[in-house]
Amino acid sequence: MATPQANRLGRSDWTGAAIHTLLVNGIDAVQITRLASQLNASRGSFYWHFADRQALLKAILDEWHQRNGNSIKTALNQVDSLSEAILEFFALWVNSDCFSPTLDQSIRDWARLDPKVFAIVTKEDQLRIQLIADCFQRFGFTKPDATVRARVLYFAQIGYYAMHMEEPMQSRLALLDQYYTSFTGRKLSAKVAARFKQRFEGNQ
Repeated sequence: MATPQANRLGRSDWTGAAIHTLLVNGIDAVQITRLASQLNASRGSFYWHFADRQALLKAILDEWHQRNGNSIKTALNQVDSLSEAILEFFALWVNSDCFSPTLDQSIRDWARLDPKVFAIVTKEDQLRIQLIADCFQRFGFTKPDATVRARVLYFAQIGYYAMHMEEPMQSRLALLDQYYTSFTGRKLSAKVAARFKQRFEGNQ
């Protein structure tokens, strides 16, 4: 058994290495011996932080929920207008510090192989859609309309990254007004659109 003195790596180091392996090679590659080799650490170091591989897999899912799921909740709960809500939702998906579309897709790939993970992802998707629908309702949409618009917006965003679209930010921003109208049925203020586009000038 590893001792505190012998343990140089933290729980987050192992979780981070596991997530990196998941992103690059898939869930089957997330193995204790392989991760120990990558980190130049002993298996004893792993078992100081985790009871077994299943505990590590749970940590991956917890990190995904914390990073991606809670980021959507935070972004939508602090807005004061529909335009701010939709634009913040758009911005979230290109801010890797807050949200990782790649991690989202890797978790979905994993879910196709594991019914338990599939159930977790399904529950998370339902929660995210409800958060978006609640936001639409907050700004004047009926419940049925809000639900459908939330689904369309969310499915479009998930599908965009699932298709691995290679599109310059400039091209995406050029269609911002059209995207906004298609998702909301409303026109985006020119001033609001201009301010939003300025946030991404360095990424074009």
